[in-house]
Order: sequence, then C-alpha cells, then structure tokens
Amino acid sequence: MKRLPFFILLVAFEAVVHGQEPTPSTVPLTLPEGKTLQVEVARTEEKRALGLMFRTALAEGHGMLFIFERPEPHRFWMKNTLIPLDMVWMDDRKRIIHIEYQVPPCKLDPCPVYGPSADSLYVLEVISGVATREKLRVGQTLTF
Repeated sequence: MKRLPFFILLVAFEAVVHGQEPTPSTVPLTLPEGKTLQVEVARTEEKRALGLMFRTALAEGHGMLFIFERPEPHRFWMKNTLIPLDMVWMDDRKRIIHIEYQVPPCKLDPCPVYGPSADSLYVLEVISGVATREKLRVGQTLTF
C-alpha cells in the first residue's frame, strides 16, 4: 500500500514530461480581437511553480493562466522550460500591463528573470509568436 502514492507521483511526472498533464483544469480566455484560447489554470503555489516546465510542446490555441492571491510584481524565469513562450502580465482588471515576446528556454544558470516592476494579478503564457500574431498590446483587456 505504501507504493501507491509513489506510483501516482511517477505517472503524474511522466505525463508532465511527455507534454500532458493529468486532468488539467482549463478555462476559455478571449483575446481582444475575439479569438478564444483554452488555458490551464495555475492557481496553487505548486501548480504555479511547475508551470509549463518539462513540456516539449504546447498546442496552438492553448496556454497557461497563472492566478495569484494578491497583486505584486510577479516575475518569471524559464528554468526547465523547454519551449519558447510569450508572457502577458495583467492587473486586477485583467488589463495587459506588460508583455515579453519570444522568451527562449533558459540554457545557462542563473536564468534571466522576466516581468514588470508593476503589480500584476494574472500572467498568461502562450506559445512564442501568439502575442505578435494576435496583436496584443499594453492597455488591452483579456476576458476569462
């Protein structure tokens, strides 16, 4: 019986390594021009810490939405993240306050840190190129 939790952990780790997550919680997120993405929600400290690490792919039209308990200058790095991303920071009104375009995976330690010095409550990560293609810019509002 003591081996069951280890087995469950191993299955979850394998799913993450192979680009899948066991039963992710997703919500629709609508961009200013009307395109809808399906985004996984990272609401817990553990989920936010793992983020998109170890994933080898992220499907077009998908992403991850980080939700924090309080507005702060939340900053991100790309340690163990294998795919380039666009990162979009939003305030408590879901208004874009900062965008990092085409952030590459971290190859050297220490990894660069990205983000605004202003407070944010939400951060959206999508595959590199989406922010440019969808013409995202500071001041726009996302809906979710």
